[in-house]
Amino acid sequence: MFIGSSSEGLIIAKKLKKVLEVKFPDFLDCNLWTDGKIFTLNNGTLDSLVIASRKFDYGILLATADDIRKSRKVRAHIPRDNVMFEMGMFIGSLGLSRAFLLVEKSAVLPTDYNGVTIAFFEKDVPKSLEKAIGRIIAMIENTKASYNLKPVPAAALALSYFDNFISPLAKKRLKDKMKFKLKILLPNNLSNLRTTILAYKAKHRSEEISVYDDGGRPLVNKLIGSKQNYWDIPTTLSTLYKLINIIVPSKEVGIEKHRQEWIELELRNFKGTLEILISQCEACKNNVVVNYI
Repeated sequence: MFIGSSSEGLIIAKKLKKVLEVKFPDFLDCNLWTDGKIFTLNNGTLDSLVIASRKFDYGILLATADDIRKSRKVRAHIPRDNVMFEMGMFIGSLGLSRAFLLVEKSAVLPTDYNGVTIAFFEKDVPKSLEKAIGRIIAMIENTKASYNLKPVPAAALALSYFDNFISPLAKKRLKDKMKFKLKILLPNNLSNLRTTILAYKAKHRSEEISVYDDGGRPLVNKLIGSKQNYWDIPTTLSTLYKLINIIVPSKEVGIEKHRQEWIELELRNFKGTLEILISQCEACKNNVVVNYI
């Protein structure tokens, strides 16, 4: 979760962060714009914001009435312009279901927000702020089960991997009335999956067998000496690695750290998508787990 605000709104932003960390201790990792994780040395502010809007799963921008605008002879209190700009970036990246605007009631918003449901609060009324944060918490609750299902490469790859490998194996074992356990293993280093697979197989003596017992694909690794214990490291992740390398060329200065962060984000999306699909598959429940290695 990215939390942005003006300097004037920082006290309220810190309160917001504390409330969310208490409410979602195992779900949200909240990053305030002042924490030093967003704006780093040797990176421009705009570059850092673009990366943040892609990297984070949620964003909250706190719009306090910090400035005065005079338009058509009418004076109005408005949020800081950079806050509204950042909100636009996060909406473009995450959509209205995962990018939220928390607004001081006296602040006048751009007319583009007419008709959009927004959480308003009165600055000096604690109950008002508590209620506004509660509305955002409710919206986060509604997206917890689907935040990973985003139109990104990892989600599409996970869906294909599930349909072509996990689901057929689980349904075949269910049909044959065979109990089984399948571990899906995700490595943090995607640069050489083949080496990772060979190293894991060397430590866990296994043999490749056909899912359909006909000698054909798909194949799964079965632990030697066990009845129905399987594992797999998805080679489809190499496609994800190649795609990220194409989109983010290595010649860009200081990009290695951001590439790895992006890989980690997509791995989370891949894992989260699989876990949702597994939870919805009766043949997979309690039989298939997804872990990092």
